[in-house]
Amino acid sequence: MSTPQKKILVVDDEIDTLELLRTVLEHEKYEVLKAVNGKDALEQVKQIPDLILLDVRMPGGLSGLDVCKQLKQDERYKEIPVIIFSAKVLDRDIELGLKAGAVEYVTKPFSSKELIRLIKLHIS
Repeated sequence: MSTPQKKILVVDDEIDTLELLRTVLEHEKYEVLKAVNGKDALEQVKQIPDLILLDVRMPGGLSGLDVCKQLKQDERYKEIPVIIFSAKVLDRDIELGLKAGAVEYVTKPFSSKELIRLIKLHIS
């Protein structure tokens, strides 16, 4: 009997990035949920993903940091590992992401192999 697929929620307002990550993750046999903004992410997380890949800059008033903070304050979702991936590369940006509750902070452009390695580190 095969083990169920691990579910990853990918949150990014850039459709090209969403599609790239969907392709990479599905190749690695992950089920992919997608969201294009913070509000959508908070709706999709109800499907209880095993991990969340979260961009920082998003439209609609809720940044990735806001979403991460909300998730970490919610008993239902606080244990889900969040990996932030962002074009914001300053040390203070990385520090803010980790303080918000992310387990990793990956800067764009990112290596797909490195991202998969980090995902596997947090969900085996």
